[in-house]
Amino acid sequence: MRYLTAILLLFGWMSTTSCWANEEENLLLDRLELSGWAEAIQSMRIQSPNDSLMSRVKLRLELSADLDWLYGFFSGDAEKNWEIASETGVDLHEAWVEHVADNWDLRVGRQIIIWGKADGVQVTDMISPPDYTESITRELDEIRMPVDSVKFRWLGDMVDTELIWIPVFKAAVMASGDNPWALQSASPDGVTTLTNSTIEPDSFFTESEFALKISSYLSGLDLAASVFYTWDDFATRYRTVTSVGDNILVELTPRHERLTVFGLEGALPWSEFVFRAEAAYYKGRYYESESVYHQPQQKDGYKWLGGVDWTPGDDWSVTAQLIGDGILNHDDRLADPAHATMVTLNVSKDLLHQTLTVSNMLYWSVDDGEIFNRIKAEYEMRDGLHLSAGVDIFSGDDGQYGVYEDNSQVWVNVKYSF
Repeated sequence: MRYLTAILLLFGWMSTTSCWANEEENLLLDRLELSGWAEAIQSMRIQSPNDSLMSRVKLRLELSADLDWLYGFFSGDAEKNWEIASETGVDLHEAWVEHVADNWDLRVGRQIIIWGKADGVQVTDMISPPDYTESITRELDEIRMPVDSVKFRWLGDMVDTELIWIPVFKAAVMASGDNPWALQSASPDGVTTLTNSTIEPDSFFTESEFALKISSYLSGLDLAASVFYTWDDFATRYRTVTSVGDNILVELTPRHERLTVFGLEGALPWSEFVFRAEAAYYKGRYYESESVYHQPQQKDGYKWLGGVDWTPGDDWSVTAQLIGDGILNHDDRLADPAHATMVTLNVSKDLLHQTLTVSNMLYWSVDDGEIFNRIKAEYEMRDGLHLSAGVDIFSGDDGQYGVYEDNSQVWVNVKYSF
């Protein structure tokens, strides 16, 4: 918080100084731009008891200031949520200042950083941690959370270099408590499970996260390589097992562990297609054991993606992706499999002079046959006013999608941008 306060005070001082220096030529108000959006969303569970899973209104205000040599951006949210009480309130979303020179730029503050070439899937896109308060039903732009960071880019003719320093750790957010998207895990008979407070990294230089990305732009081919020295956004749950009479007490102590992620990505356009590829190697990740009695294990993991975008014309758009996720030197006691495969397919069509968009986004877990399917229609009633409606279908047993089978829902959304 002190970090952000310092940024805001610095920007305020710079704004005031610039305003005084150029009072006769430029008023500060001429350099400010206010925008934002307001939305309301309501859903209903398809199955009995047909209750609401999402019911909220949200307002986002965005303020930008252009001072020639310095650009600032601030955004804040105000939300009333009738289903998830913890989401109700006012929050600072982004707050950063940026200086752009001829061949470099520097951005400091709370910001969202997007990496990778994937559509709706995160492979190397790990800088901004995810918010799964409503599982994966939110758009990826809503799932990404901003991080307090410093981002420097050196812009060359064919190669760009990006350096990121994140001094303040932010963990992923999972659904919990009475949230209808929270997962309830049952303990074996005779076992009582107690979860202690999560141990998070301190916020100082030695505990910081660092990232480096080098991107090249060749003739018709984009390539990038990256390394991210980070903390795992998801805490590792260590076990302490104690016998208490005829029962067993298992204390879980979550702790975030260090992780290094090496990434590669590329994109190649050809005719009506764009071919995309992305891969990540996770050095030293901890994986959960299937049994509450066994400790997590440190293994190296990997994730890869191959995709194609096709625009055949007549306002059609098709995106298909094949994703693999695996663990090296796999142990059968781990909860995750040695390798898992997923397919995504996104098909959309614009109608009525591009005022109506109908789309279907499908996630299919190949190994167990589970799916998440979002069917959506969005209509632009007039400039800035959009009405959307859709259905989210979860199907399967107890995997990543099947656990939400009872949460299949229909929903409607009204959004006004200004």
